[in-house]
Amino acid sequence: MKKNPYPHVFSPITIRGLTLKNRLEYSPTVVLKCNADGTMSQDMLDFMEWQARTGAGWVTVGDTPVTHDNTSHWLCEMNVCDDDCIHGMNALVEVCRKNGAELSAELAYAGRGNRAPRDGAPTAVVSAERPLAEGDNVRTMTREDMDYLKQQYVDCAVRCKHAGFRMVMLHCAHNNFLAQWLSPDSNVRTDEYGGSPENRRKYPLEVLKAVREAVGNDMVIELRVSATEGIPGGLEFEESLAFMELAQEYVDIMHISQGSIFHLSARYTIPTYFREPHKPLNTGYSEIVKQHLHIPVAVVGMITSLEQAEEIIASGKADIVAMAKSFMADGDIVHKSLAGEPDKVRPCTRCDLCGNANTWGTAMSCAINPRCGIYGEIEKVPESDRKNVMVIGGGPAGMMAAQILEQRGHKASLYEKSDRLGGLLNDASLVPFKQLMREYVDWDIRETMECGAAIYLNTEVTEELIEKENPDAIIVATGSVYMTPPIPGIENALAVRDVDAHTVETGDSVVVCGGGITGLECALALALEGKTVTVVDMLPRESFVMEMPIFNKADLLAQLEEKGVKLYGSQRIQAIENGVKTLDADGGEQFFKADSVVNALGVKPDDGLGKLLLSKYGSDQVIMVGDCTARGGTYYRANHEAYNAAMRI
Repeated sequence: MKKNPYPHVFSPITIRGLTLKNRLEYSPTVVLKCNADGTMSQDMLDFMEWQARTGAGWVTVGDTPVTHDNTSHWLCEMNVCDDDCIHGMNALVEVCRKNGAELSAELAYAGRGNRAPRDGAPTAVVSAERPLAEGDNVRTMTREDMDYLKQQYVDCAVRCKHAGFRMVMLHCAHNNFLAQWLSPDSNVRTDEYGGSPENRRKYPLEVLKAVREAVGNDMVIELRVSATEGIPGGLEFEESLAFMELAQEYVDIMHISQGSIFHLSARYTIPTYFREPHKPLNTGYSEIVKQHLHIPVAVVGMITSLEQAEEIIASGKADIVAMAKSFMADGDIVHKSLAGEPDKVRPCTRCDLCGNANTWGTAMSCAINPRCGIYGEIEKVPESDRKNVMVIGGGPAGMMAAQILEQRGHKASLYEKSDRLGGLLNDASLVPFKQLMREYVDWDIRETMECGAAIYLNTEVTEELIEKENPDAIIVATGSVYMTPPIPGIENALAVRDVDAHTVETGDSVVVCGGGITGLECALALALEGKTVTVVDMLPRESFVMEMPIFNKADLLAQLEEKGVKLYGSQRIQAIENGVKTLDADGGEQFFKADSVVNALGVKPDDGLGKLLLSKYGSDQVIMVGDCTARGGTYYRANHEAYNAAMRI
């Protein structure tokens, strides 16, 4: 047997008679795979089975509302508010337990973040003086409201216990409902529950006490807390720690996070790729908390490997490490690490496309791992059905297709016309703050080169080559190419890839043409170098980087503002010479003088070959995937379309 290189991570911990097999917690995420009414579905059972098989000691169903009605955040959250749901809840417990993990549920209530009631009644919030947005229809909670919600927490926790849960988490972080009472930003009440820190912590402590009394001494309660909200006038660490010292009387694990989901500090709640990579965000807080509490302390935030987890626990910064995105990117992170192959772990890019569940209410998925939620090896095709498949294009879609085809038993031949795999992801990872993307691209190329496919670099596919090789099927993944619109003087603009790669240098003042992700990332990189930067686009200003997940977008825009980058929308570019001449929305002429102009006006599908092959051979033999099928694609779509195509052949 191999010796375990992570002895602290895999040291069991026993709490209230419950022994957890290791110190790894699959942190709660918004999954949204139950039925619309919150009852159990096969999708949810399958997804949680996959989570249990990751090797984590326990997994937590994220954002489980204590009121399951039309004010809840989303449809398809697990319903723990009805006794009729206990049967399905128990099935979830059992599927996790038989696959090696305990199950917990993050009991939560959004409070002022709830959807407005459909009947037009005002939403009851901690303090009506603190709505999330101007014009919100809110009222200050009464004692009756408070008692009702306290009982909901109690009833839902007891219902979890009846369903077989041995653990629950109470969400008192990120300015969710219980945290709203603690925060001087959201609680400006003038009664006995507002004002002083002692008053503001009264109600959350009442709820914790009531839940503990209701579930008894044989159920583990984990409490999620923001060490600091990180906003002006918000909850600071000293107050948060004082609350934790009182709360530990009722709970068994203190789970340390930070930030407020309703403010810019959410970029620390859900760390973006602009944060320093591989530097845990909250261990400085958890180390201090651990010195003040007598219960185990868990920590979450930008923890990406078992090596980090081992160091955190061994050095006394926490007793438990919680991760989510690293598990989603590679559900085998534990198994690969224990096997001595941490370099084989697919690295998360922190793109937060999984966070679209938080934004639009779609089900959880991962941009770089289409098998997130699917356990086990890919089923191989019978030998009689194995095909020779030509994959055209070595970007993310082509690489994914080649890997999956080989895993299924087909023979893949991958053709790339340049001298390196990776496609435009190589360009997308050039700016300095995209280290995580660079690590992922390097991993993806390495996996592709080692997957068994025949790799042909510097080889452009022609009809003659196809006829010579005579494949059984073709996957076209030719991606996209940069656009050069017919703008007078466009030849004077620098290509964004050249600017990002520093193969050309800009002057001190720069105008970037293009308000998409590529343009704004280039603008930030230039601003970080001390350049004076302006961005123009024909899109309205509010539509800049619309395709970007909300937390990364907020972080990017905030940094651009901090660095003084000017953003101008509704500007139709007319000419480029010593700057950029535009027409604004009212038809007025504008001129943005600059030493250098950057062309970041986007890409267009490289679809000529794919369309030709479809017309020649038909869709039974030719499949187009990724950017070549639509303008403005993402590597989420490239990976998922390529995976699905390879699974269909």
